[in-house]
Amino acid sequence: MMKISKTTLIYIYAVALCLMTFLFAKRVITSFNTNEFDYFKLVANLILIVYFIIKIVKLGKEQNNQDPTSLK
Repeated sequence: MMKISKTTLIYIYAVALCLMTFLFAKRVITSFNTNEFDYFKLVANLILIVYFIIKIVKLGKEQNNQDPTSLK
């Protein structure tokens, strides 16, 4: 099985974070226009955004704390 590097995971999470942020903003704007707020979708989307931020920060710290010799 192919192992995915931490750098690749950070990029995948960053793309997912951008997508989820776009969807969240789209839902909020749509909700303001229609005055119908779907709180479950908004909260679920916000939880995923926070999860992706935490994962990116955690992986970034691990990546920065590696030995310079192991980055080759």
